[in-house]
Amino acid sequence: MSLLSSQFSQCSFSSYTRVILMRHGQSTYNAEKRHQGSSDDSVLTEQGRIAAYQTGLALRESAIDAVYSSPLQRAQETAREVIAAIATAVDTPPDLLTHKALKEISLPLWEGLPYQVVREQFAKEYRCWKERPDQFQMAARAEDVLYYRGTLTLTHLAKPCYPVLELYDRAQQFWQEVLVRHRGETLLVVAHAGTNRALLSTAIGLPPHRFHSLQQSNCGVSVLNFSHSSKQLACLEQLNSTHHLGETLPKLKEGKQGLRLLIIPASGENLHPIQALANRLANVSIDFSISNDLDACQPVIDQLLQHHSNTVQLQVLREDFPQAWQQMLAARHWQKASTEVHQHRPLTALVVVREAIALQLLSQLLDIQPQSLQLIPDTLSIIYYPSSLNTTVLQAMNLA
Repeated sequence: MSLLSSQFSQCSFSSYTRVILMRHGQSTYNAEKRHQGSSDDSVLTEQGRIAAYQTGLALRESAIDAVYSSPLQRAQETAREVIAAIATAVDTPPDLLTHKALKEISLPLWEGLPYQVVREQFAKEYRCWKERPDQFQMAARAEDVLYYRGTLTLTHLAKPCYPVLELYDRAQQFWQEVLVRHRGETLLVVAHAGTNRALLSTAIGLPPHRFHSLQQSNCGVSVLNFSHSSKQLACLEQLNSTHHLGETLPKLKEGKQGLRLLIIPASGENLHPIQALANRLANVSIDFSISNDLDACQPVIDQLLQHHSNTVQLQVLREDFPQAWQQMLAARHWQKASTEVHQHRPLTALVVVREAIALQLLSQLLDIQPQSLQLIPDTLSIIYYPSSLNTTVLQAMNLA
């Protein structure tokens, strides 16, 4: 079965260019927990190669016209594995094209350093990077950084730059060059976590201060549909699907503590896809559920919680539910309970609401217009509020 279903047929665009975004497979620096940035010393692990090929098998039915890759070797290796898998189903697989704008964000002072070293020795800068990425600056060149036995030495400082803003500029450049060249086609873009977040953000109008709001897992797949006639640039159809890799839910990136929302926009019409979601969530610990429409949502809640007899069920019938929820989250009342009760996993809530309310929740989270998201009924979207940082992350959207 193809990774990408016919879900896009529900979108209103009559003429569009489809872009499938994919992050590279696990690399050596990923496995070693080191910052990669735009350095090219990291290559795919064997696990990364296998996952890349699996993703290619899942994309065989997607009729891909062209494949673009970052010039960095970990991305090119991933793209070649994908093309090899696609070649098992088509006579003429797409060629591999590289584009310099798809390189990962440049973080020369951190590249090659372990995550823990950066968090400890650049604590102030790291917090700015995570919470105010649009203001984050880096002023060192790679050749000016020495790292020896846990000691960092700067021999020279270069002119400060803004890595996230520069990455956004490159993403815009890529769209401007490539979309006109492939009008009406389906493209696969294989790049990096930061690059893909910038590509997604510039396509749907997500501001730079929300740079860390979209998760991109190794070999995770996202889908954008670009309209040719609408002022709305793109519609996000899917975000960070990793189900083809055997993952129940995308892995958490910001520690294990916090609050995770499993959001399902209920149609109340067909419980068949709900049963598939119930099976997927059977082994996921769910602490409580929230619903807001008894007629449409309660049958869905009952089916989803068939494997969770101890889950507390809550009902919120007020119409301003999204606004009230945002106020509660801003106060972070959940943080103490999450930290005290769950040391090894997040506090997890199942949220079953009408489609319009789910769309409000997601668009408010991302600070974008609702029409930038194509939310599909009876699918799963995941929001994560890590307790360690004042950030909010959309882990995935429209998982079937």
